[in-house]
Amino acid sequence: MGKAKFGASAFEYGVVKEDLVPNATVKVPGLTTAEMELKNELKTLMADDGPYITVSGGISEATLSLELFDLPPKVKQDFFGIDVVKGVEVYTRDLTPNDVAVLFKTKMEDGKAVWVAMLKGKFSLPGLSTKTNDGTPDPNPDKTEGSFAPRGDADRGTMVLIGREDQPDFDLETFRKWVFPKTAEEAIIKADEPAKAGAGVVDESKAG
Repeated sequence: MGKAKFGASAFEYGVVKEDLVPNATVKVPGLTTAEMELKNELKTLMADDGPYITVSGGISEATLSLELFDLPPKVKQDFFGIDVVKGVEVYTRDLTPNDVAVLFKTKMEDGKAVWVAMLKGKFSLPGLSTKTNDGTPDPNPDKTEGSFAPRGDADRGTMVLIGREDQPDFDLETFRKWVFPKTAEEAIIKADEPAKAGAGVVDESKAG
């Protein structure tokens, strides 16, 4: 039977430091769109007066475009390295975005979730688009795009993980540990990995 994926929710991130996520992750409400794009370089070699073999250079580009109704100051601090002084977001010319690991959920028509994670990337600064209110509010979401690199070895490191609840051996706690590892041991993806407690989570919707 065919399946289809739809929906975007449960956006969560953790700041990456030396390929680990040592601190608690943060959940951010208000996700409206998540669009991941992966590109791999393929080249067809010619021989004997025709196509001979197609070779791959691996993933050459991995991006994630996000739209959320609001990026709170805490998220902007973690994503972009800005300062927040007495409720004022301060953007300096020399700001340096942080590496983050991100996770979000979509689902299939049977209600089972598909979890999508990108493991180490930096996001671009969002602009601001607003308009006059002429009746029913119609807010524009904040938009940002992340560019991702391998976590671990530069040539063979992992960039993306996709976990599907329709697979009988899928375990969400183990998956979360691979996405947000606190130790080098947790970052190792092993087929015989036992399930353990997931990382701590901060719910941004309830943060003061």
